Amino acid sequence: MNRRATLRTGAPLNVVVIKTDQQRADTIAAMGNPHMITPNLDRLFRESVAFSKAYCCGATCVASRGAFYTGQFPHNTGCYAFDKWTHNRSWVHEIKDAGYYTAAMGKVHHIPFPDMMAYDERVIAENFPNMEVSFDDYANYLKAEGQESPCRLLTQDGKWMEKCTSDVFPLEEKYHVDQYVGRMATRWINDYDRDEPFYLHVGFQGPHDPYDPPKRFLDMYEGRDVPLPHFDEKGIDARPPQYARFMEASRNPDKFDIAPPYGVWATDLRDKDEEDLKRMRRHYYAKITGIDYQVGKILDTLEARHLMDNTLILFTSDHGDNLGDHEMIYKWLMTEQALRVPLLARLPGAARGGTVDEDLFSQMDIGPTILTALGLEVPARLDGSSNWKRLTEGNRSEVPEKVYCEDNYLTMVRSKDRKLIYYAGQEQEEYFDMEADPWEEHNLAKDPAYELEILKLKADMLEWLTVSRYLGSVVHVNDAGGERSIWPAYHPHDPYVLSAGSKKPAK
Repeated sequence: MNRRATLRTGAPLNVVVIKTDQQRADTIAAMGNPHMITPNLDRLFRESVAFSKAYCCGATCVASRGAFYTGQFPHNTGCYAFDKWTHNRSWVHEIKDAGYYTAAMGKVHHIPFPDMMAYDERVIAENFPNMEVSFDDYANYLKAEGQESPCRLLTQDGKWMEKCTSDVFPLEEKYHVDQYVGRMATRWINDYDRDEPFYLHVGFQGPHDPYDPPKRFLDMYEGRDVPLPHFDEKGIDARPPQYARFMEASRNPDKFDIAPPYGVWATDLRDKDEEDLKRMRRHYYAKITGIDYQVGKILDTLEARHLMDNTLILFTSDHGDNLGDHEMIYKWLMTEQALRVPLLARLPGAARGGTVDEDLFSQMDIGPTILTALGLEVPARLDGSSNWKRLTEGNRSEVPEKVYCEDNYLTMVRSKDRKLIYYAGQEQEEYFDMEADPWEEHNLAKDPAYELEILKLKADMLEWLTVSRYLGSVVHVNDAGGERSIWPAYHPHDPYVLSAGSKKPAK
């Protein structure tokens, strides 16, 4: 029997996931951000369900993407930062095993980079900013055209920190990585002629620093008013020592044991004036406008191929960017600006288009939601749960009470109006009333009035961690079925007979 025939009637036939890198949630014009120029994302917003409180699961690129595609938190995969994770099974394997043709155009950002994972076909654009290896298709394209590394050209002029990691892309527009990835995605969709339905990942490198838009998109922002960064009322003195340690490193790359290559991101903003900061932001925003241009090409091609009525399209990012807020650029810490991401989900035929969901959403739930959309079983090894009814019907029963994020030694727990940032093994932590203090400037962790609240949230975090770790996915990280361990029904309180989903006494 043709595997394609086993798909549930009415399910979307194809899936396209468009993922940017380091894009904040407040960067789509139609979602109340008039400083942005995003006509194609605005179109996608009008045709999608938009989640205004979507959170990533890692505050760095690799940790977030590892969690996104394995469907498991870092405590189950071991990918807390720039760690290997391609040895883990992803939920894309379930899609591939169901008979889909799978492809990835651009940045997936898994380690090791050359691994195919669950993809039948790849165009690799991972080699940033290095051009010395042979597996990267974007780097090979530049080399074949006789071009140098754009990142190297940008950052080696001795004035990079003064420019707040911002400059005009130094080559022709066609050589910009985001324009390259967009073209490859459009070509792939236009040429696709297989019988199988497809799953396509499109990974843009922008707006990740360096903030280097092609001149055409930067010119659109000339003289345009943009919001200034928000500097904290009490500054670094009100933060835990670990936060301060990162702040120091983010202002001076030499403070790291190993300095970042080319000093791409570490910038001290304390001596920058308003125009310096606005200039930085215009470059970042213009880079998103460049991506928006290619998103429009992708949508146009899907439409020309008559695929918009049977394709589920998701647009999101792996994490955000402080972009000068809290006197920082970059991410790594658990600020709202680093963790909140755009998330647009266009259902086939634009059903429920223009709906804005203002409740919490975790990217951990994207994999289970896509699998449910395709009529496939959600493996029990996944830490997330499906939000398909929430997406298609507005069913609030699938809204999580809390979302979690892990990265290095930090764990973030976010409820509707509270936020705990736990620094593992450290004396200090952070606790915020997000309704009264959206910029997280007044730490309530030592306020006796909130002691019980904090203890309750910590207890919830402990239960989440232990259930996930001990009864959950860790022993099934590569199991296709991925049954969770359970307390056996015949002896529900005896830990010594704990077994992996067994219904019979262990021998």
